[in-house]
Amino acid sequence: MAEMDLQRAAVLLFDPVHVNLRTTRYALNEIGFKSIEACSAIEEFQRHLRENNWDMIVAECSSPKVDVFKLVRMIRRGEATPNPYAVIALTSWTRDGGHVRNAIESGADDVIVRPFSTQFAEERIRTMIRNRKAFVVTSDYVGPDRRSGERAASAKDSLIVPNTLQAKADGNEDQLREAYQGIREAKKQIEGERIRRLAMRVVVTAELQFDSKAGPAKVFDPADMMRTARELRDQLEQGGRYEAVQVAEALIDHVRNFRNPEERNVKNFRLAKELAIGTFAAYADGETLEKAKDEIASTVKALRKRLSSAAPGSGVRDLPALKAASM
Repeated sequence: MAEMDLQRAAVLLFDPVHVNLRTTRYALNEIGFKSIEACSAIEEFQRHLRENNWDMIVAECSSPKVDVFKLVRMIRRGEATPNPYAVIALTSWTRDGGHVRNAIESGADDVIVRPFSTQFAEERIRTMIRNRKAFVVTSDYVGPDRRSGERAASAKDSLIVPNTLQAKADGNEDQLREAYQGIREAKKQIEGERIRRLAMRVVVTAELQFDSKAGPAKVFDPADMMRTARELRDQLEQGGRYEAVQVAEALIDHVRNFRNPEERNVKNFRLAKELAIGTFAAYADGETLEKAKDEIASTVKALRKRLSSAAPGSGVRDLPALKAASM
């Protein structure tokens, strides 16, 4: 990376295995990184995350004792570090496709499978600096857009997040100032979109129950709706939107009724839908989900089609398994 100056870039490195930690630190040093904080204890890693603005985070994710994926999701949601948009590269000794997919779906920029050469790591880091993907937000994901072709996010559905690593690599002070200033605005945009998506997920789940052909036993998971309602409440609390929190609490209280199959009727599902819409309206100062009406309708239609075409015994039976399509 002769044309890039990485000496100022702040890197946080985590690996519970000391020998691997030293090897990765050496590789990063050879690439040009000089400001590297390395730690092998998860508590130390979390403390450094909280206390500093990092440009890049490199973490080993194959240890069964440490849930790095959960931590990456927290980072992307703005719950673990001042800069949720730091470049994140996960390393892994596990080549299993499911494991690598889980790593990508956590919101990391890239996964580098071990063993790797310094040159290979350099090429991947170069891509993260020069060709970083735009971010997308769903009810359960914040991170680089992994879709392609017809499923790729349109410009209005994606966000170019601040990349302080690129600004420092280029030595561009104006770009760096803009990146730091843009972190707050990006947080606000992503917070609003995630709240909208969580509310929409409740609405879509409820609307699926209005069709007697689908049937609650096939598509309804009360635990999933409760998780969504609680995440909606927690996101609102994090943003200090306490009036909306009160409506979300009412939604949670109502969703508790769905543990009883006898309460899973059209009237109660419609009330859950109204409470979700009301929660978003309280957050958005009266703005409704009316603009998302077509999006909700198309999502419900797509889910019903998938449910009706799912073969018996295929395992496609509840909303979490379907990932709520575009939600």
